[in-house]
Amino acid sequence: MVGSNGNLVNGGAPSRGRVVVLVSGNARASLPSDLAGRRDLVLRSYTGGPDNRTPVESVDVVLHVTEADAPVSREIAALREQTDAPIVLGLVGDREGIVGDREALVDEALEAELSDLLLLPQPGNVVAFALRKAARGRASGQAKSSRVIMVSSTKGGTGKSSLAVNLAVSLAAKHLRTLLIDLDVQFGDVGIILGLERPQQTLHDLAHAAAADLDREKLRGFVVTHESGLHVVPAPLRPEDGEAIDAARIATILQTARGMYDVIVIDTAPLFDGPMLTALDRSDHILLVSTPDVPSMKNIRLALQTLDLLGFPVDRISLVSNRSGMAGGASPHEIAETIGRKIKYTLPEDSVVPTSINSGIPATIMKPKSRFAGAVSELVADLMTNEGLAGERKRERKFLTRVTE
Repeated sequence: MVGSNGNLVNGGAPSRGRVVVLVSGNARASLPSDLAGRRDLVLRSYTGGPDNRTPVESVDVVLHVTEADAPVSREIAALREQTDAPIVLGLVGDREGIVGDREALVDEALEAELSDLLLLPQPGNVVAFALRKAARGRASGQAKSSRVIMVSSTKGGTGKSSLAVNLAVSLAAKHLRTLLIDLDVQFGDVGIILGLERPQQTLHDLAHAAAADLDREKLRGFVVTHESGLHVVPAPLRPEDGEAIDAARIATILQTARGMYDVIVIDTAPLFDGPMLTALDRSDHILLVSTPDVPSMKNIRLALQTLDLLGFPVDRISLVSNRSGMAGGASPHEIAETIGRKIKYTLPEDSVVPTSINSGIPATIMKPKSRFAGAVSELVADLMTNEGLAGERKRERKFLTRVTE
């Protein structure tokens, strides 16, 4: 329904989707009066400006209504800075003029990567169908493209956390929506490697929130945004806080996150504990990290045997030889012979790694032309190809025009 200030207000109970209706100019009258009364839509008002950033970010689809002669491209660009939700554009004005310039409108809408274009006024069920279709298309696309990559090792000191951080930062640099979760719930170092020594929110806080109904909007409130654009859920600050994080809450967090991100990178503790096993069930790929020393190789061989007993597909496990070339260390060929499996990725011994860790700046950012950063870049490129991640390519959006004569 329309409030006294002319803005649309919430109506009905949430069901299949949440909708933010963005109304500009004098176009409000073009929206059907029965749209706010539908039980499958929740309409939230939006008036623009920085104070309204949160409601724009927390929606499933946006309906932006504007005049046909308005600067549409500029308005959509401003929306894109605040939300990655699909946008349905509703145009009002002289219908004959709009239809006459239909080809130019289609080109402009395609360039703006809109999900749909509606010439208003339209019946409420037509508008609702377009909104639900756009929201469903987004959810379907996310479910297909979202990948969970676990970085693991059964021995401490192999550099798995450094790899997890630099991997996640590199994926985020490819314009992939990337979340890094530190599941080493007692002694996680992801926050320190990223320079987030005292984050305000950690996995402990998020796990408590997950005890209730966890949705996308709530999850967004618990992630920490790194300057690289990477979203992070750091490990608890105190070891005792990790004991309260159970498998059910981790499962809820991962399930919610899969609908929000292209890639989720998980750093685990160097053992098969509850959090690791929960994440394992939901992982698409495991990077198993070893260093070129006998204890590490022995533990990796045992880890492979354990993963086999757990039924994890062998083709979804990639072995990573870290610190290759270190003094007295085994060669990748010797590691492969000892473990009994081919090494997929090799990361060199590089002084930039400990320097970056002590500085709180990921190596791929501190020294992007270093040997280590180059090896991570090659690993990322290979993973993106094998996991079908689009990276910097524009995501295709289906476009449908409706013109009522």
